[in-house]
Amino acid sequence: MSHPTNPNTSNSSQSIPVNPNDLEYLIGFKDFIFWLKLSGKFNPNEDKDELYNKYLEYRKLFHSRQCYTLFLQQKHQPWFVEKYYPSKEDHRNHLKLRGWNSKPRDFIEDLNSGAFDSVSFDKPPKDSNESTQTTPYTIQPPNHPQLFIKSIPPAIGRSKLESYFSQLDGFDYLALSDPQAVKRYHRTGWVSYKQGIDLDYYLKNQLSHPKIDTFTLYINKCDTPITTKAKVAPPISNTPDRLRQDLGNIKKLCTHLESTYNTISNNDLSINISQHISNAITKLNISDHTTRLKKELDLYILYLRNAFNTCYYSASIHDFKEELVRKSCIYYRNTANPPDNHEDAYDSHKSDNWMRHLDEKISSLIEPNFDYLACGGFDYDEQVTAVVSKLIKKEDENKFRCLECTKLFRATEFIEKHILNKHSEMIDVDKLDDIVAFNNYIRDPNRVNPLADLPACVNRRFPGAAIARQREAEKERERTEREKANRREYYEPGAYDRYNNERYDYDRDYERGMGHAVFKHKRPHEYNDEGGVKRFKSVGIPSWARNVPQHTLPPSYREAPSASANPASVNPRRIPPPPGAKVDPRAGGSSNTYEDLDTVAGGDDVELQY
Repeated sequence: MSHPTNPNTSNSSQSIPVNPNDLEYLIGFKDFIFWLKLSGKFNPNEDKDELYNKYLEYRKLFHSRQCYTLFLQQKHQPWFVEKYYPSKEDHRNHLKLRGWNSKPRDFIEDLNSGAFDSVSFDKPPKDSNESTQTTPYTIQPPNHPQLFIKSIPPAIGRSKLESYFSQLDGFDYLALSDPQAVKRYHRTGWVSYKQGIDLDYYLKNQLSHPKIDTFTLYINKCDTPITTKAKVAPPISNTPDRLRQDLGNIKKLCTHLESTYNTISNNDLSINISQHISNAITKLNISDHTTRLKKELDLYILYLRNAFNTCYYSASIHDFKEELVRKSCIYYRNTANPPDNHEDAYDSHKSDNWMRHLDEKISSLIEPNFDYLACGGFDYDEQVTAVVSKLIKKEDENKFRCLECTKLFRATEFIEKHILNKHSEMIDVDKLDDIVAFNNYIRDPNRVNPLADLPACVNRRFPGAAIARQREAEKERERTEREKANRREYYEPGAYDRYNNERYDYDRDYERGMGHAVFKHKRPHEYNDEGGVKRFKSVGIPSWARNVPQHTLPPSYREAPSASANPASVNPRRIPPPPGAKVDPRAGGSSNTYEDLDTVAGGDDVELQY
């Protein structure tokens, strides 16, 4: 959309607003209504709820544009490539098979033996000694030697970590958590070894200072229980209607995971838990319908957690148990009785949102015909047609010729498939891989969501303001590295720190923010994402909105009129200097004035001599 060069020359141009979808930031509800009125899309007959639903659609589209910005930032990082790109699909299946192993069959054996007859995911009653409102949950240490990696930067992928830790005898597997955007996309990891390995010896020798690509890893043993708080679903999850709906959803999810397991395991033996759970329920002789629903649902939930490292209520699928515990250690149902009139309950809105989000997450996992466009993704078929069109010539109604090998085809889908298989080197295959990866990212119900202040892309292009901030961040990182190198040269290794009564260890002190007093005087903290986007706790007009014509912005995002625009408004209430005021010699010739209050004011006053 073109903007007028001089917005003040025409009154008609001042009524043309900027489309919120063309802005890199999110506007408020009142500003959205302002835009609807100026653009002629406001219907006075619509109530506030209908208008707010339109605003929610705008926010959903804005979030999808933010997701594409994050994709452009992180698509070359190892963690993103390993999780979403089609070239790593075989590697992802290998990890699933390694983590799931024989757990589905082991669960069936234990189920048939009656080991899970007393299972229940109802929230346990609160202990009288507990003073907090949360439900504590203790995570027991593993029964095999294991190391915990506190922080892994996004530039270090799984292959580097596995190659480093596999040099030690007894290496079993590596589990990695999802990146955290608020921690610059750093991850945590768990390195598991086989029984009989002396980790204390490794920590004192080979793993005393583990370093990968100049980054020092901080590791320790996983040998003590960890107390955390359990997650609790709202009380509506305990109602019969919701139990029936959850039971239907979880059966579909189990069928999907069993099909995936049978495909990647390459065997003819099929896993079907439904009949086994029905037999187990029959043996328990449960007469109450609601109790039977809960028992059957609990067995399915336990089956997902034990066999596939999957949590139903958080809709998260993992490769290893450590990743599951990190995401959702346990998920209970709130056994408190919901109010009789749920529509008037104080938590009705929260419960409705919880149910809707859960159903959307489960649907994204089991729906074969997922609508990527509705969630901000791409239509893959349309993108393929756009990429291969330069090699296709339409000669007749049902005749399409390949310009590379001159073969004829009856339909476009046939010639498109031919070009992808035979002439992939002639088209932009990387673009198609990016589309598949972004669609996989959009479909992931537990994807890494962008930070709230991340600029949104416009027309599938990286935000221009974010590029400028990224360059500033690169300069800041270079300056920090120079300072770090200079400090390392200044302080000799092994020097004595009389403030902390210990020897200097620069790498340790600089990374941990400890040690000499020089390291404790930090600059004002600025959050700096890996992609270069700085986040400040500021209010007011976003910096990237200042290049947009002000008359087209909503009122909340307009700048105050400058002083040069209206000279009469410059200090309109400034009091003039009193009569006889002298120029302050400290002002350097400026117009600043002062009045000597120690002299005679004039009139009949007499100067006193001291």
